[in-house]
Amino acid sequence: MNVSIPDCFMIAFAAGLIFGLVYEAIRIVRLILRFRAAVFLCDLVFFILAAMFVCKLSEFLGNYVRLYTVLGFGAGIFTYIVTIGRIFNVLESAASIAWRRTIGRALRFLLRTARNLVGKIRHKAREVFVKIHEYSENLEKKRLERLHLSQEMVYNNVGNDNIGEGEKAHVIQAKVRKSP
Repeated sequence: MNVSIPDCFMIAFAAGLIFGLVYEAIRIVRLILRFRAAVFLCDLVFFILAAMFVCKLSEFLGNYVRLYTVLGFGAGIFTYIVTIGRIFNVLESAASIAWRRTIGRALRFLLRTARNLVGKIRHKAREVFVKIHEYSENLEKKRLERLHLSQEMVYNNVGNDNIGEGEKAHVIQAKVRKSP
């Protein structure tokens, strides 16, 4: 399909206006998830979707990515943001505040309750494990007491005749026996 330059610009401008709704949907996610990673990911998703949409639009309009198609698309998104987007911005901010006051409080209450419950479970489990540890230590002590037998070592300082003459002075023979 071969379209003139002003028509390409106007079609891209209209597509940009419509694509502004995608921006609003992603912006709502940004308002709900208010941490930096979510903002970065939402922006990244928006720009990837916009690039894909411009490429498909350019393919439809003449199989070329033209500068005026990209500029028209950007102008459409910009126009959407500064006109209709401002109205939606006020509505979304009010909805976000209401969300945080109602559902956000409920979620915080549930999280606090779950944290307290997990803390109680952890405390009880710790008591049980401490008792198990003490019991196992007592078993180990009893086992070691049964194994502990007093041994008396008796050394025999009497030299043996089988040992060579040079080694008699430096060698001590020992006989070990258990005491009764």
